[in-house]
Amino acid sequence: MAYNDFQEYLARLEEAGKLHHILAPVDPAWEVAAVTRHMFERYAWPERRALCFDHVGQSQFPLVVGAVGASPSIYAMALSTEVDRIPAVWEKAQREPLEPEIVGTGLCKEVISKGDEVDLGILPHAIWTPGRDPGPFITAPLVVTREPETGVRNVGTYRLQVKGPGRLGIYMGHEKHALRHFRKYESMGKDMPVAIVIGADPTVTLASVTKFSYGTDEYRVAGGLRGEPVALVKCETVELEVPANAEIVLEGVMLNGVREEEGPFGEYTGYMGVHGLAPVIEISCMTRRRSPVYQAFLSQMPPSESSCIRSVGRAAALRRHLSGVLGLPVTDVHFPESGGATGMIVVALRKEHPQQVKEVIWATWSLMNKEPKYLVVVDDDIDIRNPFEVEWAMSFRSQPGRDLMVANDVIAIGLDPSTAPVDVPEHDPRRRLGSRLAVDATRKHAYPPDSRMPRQYLQTVHDRWSHYGFK
Repeated sequence: MAYNDFQEYLARLEEAGKLHHILAPVDPAWEVAAVTRHMFERYAWPERRALCFDHVGQSQFPLVVGAVGASPSIYAMALSTEVDRIPAVWEKAQREPLEPEIVGTGLCKEVISKGDEVDLGILPHAIWTPGRDPGPFITAPLVVTREPETGVRNVGTYRLQVKGPGRLGIYMGHEKHALRHFRKYESMGKDMPVAIVIGADPTVTLASVTKFSYGTDEYRVAGGLRGEPVALVKCETVELEVPANAEIVLEGVMLNGVREEEGPFGEYTGYMGVHGLAPVIEISCMTRRRSPVYQAFLSQMPPSESSCIRSVGRAAALRRHLSGVLGLPVTDVHFPESGGATGMIVVALRKEHPQQVKEVIWATWSLMNKEPKYLVVVDDDIDIRNPFEVEWAMSFRSQPGRDLMVANDVIAIGLDPSTAPVDVPEHDPRRRLGSRLAVDATRKHAYPPDSRMPRQYLQTVHDRWSHYGFK
């Protein structure tokens, strides 16, 4: 069942007991981040909820965090499905995307401010790494751009530093699709039109943060996810389209030839993403609902919302590529949160012949062109979401001299602090160079029977735990 807008989705979360309102006033300079971080670190996935801060500083608008990635069950609700059906929903959406439809108007046009009337300060921006971030950042923006030659749209999520009432800095990493668009505009000596959506149907948000091949229109994928076309309206001041019922839309241009200091910012790696020269966006118009809800993501040190979103979404996309497209007997894929759902991947394989492991390795690296740094392939009897079992397989099913594969001089993971010292700026080419390691932790020959307790007995004991006097 498709959601009409972000607020309808939040109402569904609340009905399911997955949204917690914080009614007390909070300080955006530290308190929003501290409360959210405490919730993510205190509770495991099954207990985590989205948070709604109803009174943030002087803003009239509430801030919601964790709305799509506090837990896999919340991620599943965003897709109107169950956790075990997430890969199937993604598979269908990519196989059967739906063209968006243009409508005359929508909720995002209830209040329109242009030119000097635009004031980003009315929004409940928070500082997410108190004492280290240089100011507030917009962490859950859906940045809409258009390829100048083909006209194909891209919707991606990139951090935005609030620099003034109508000015933003943007970090787009290495070879991100919006950056490729911008380079083409600059080669023509032109500013690039940009629209920034804050708060939309959750399927659009999940499409925005998921990796697709260059030239994919994320609105089409979102249509496939929701089972209905995404309704779009035309912007007021730029030739772009945005979700008709979005909460907040910022329109403007990315300035040709202009670079300013951006960052540092607490990133998904658990370290501060270093500062550097980055493009600048000048805002020409803000449209919004009369009473919008501002959406944010928690990033910084895992576990976080961004690491959960990456873990679930990227696993579904990679599993489809390996098993659905290439026909490899891959039974499961996992991006551990501890690696920011980027630095490490574990793949379970029902191996049919020895060379199949290398097929999985090269196929994974071909799709995930910057990540992972560490790829572990295990047999399908291993629970790849249990680090203990993965480490057990690495310890006793692999030999370092035989089962390691290293790829040097490849594109590094963006923002990886291990690539260069902290005084090397983010835009420096030295930060682009990395390496990768793959481990074949599958059995290579006949093994004796394992000495593990049969899972059905463990499950029976788990279900009867209180019978043994435990809480």
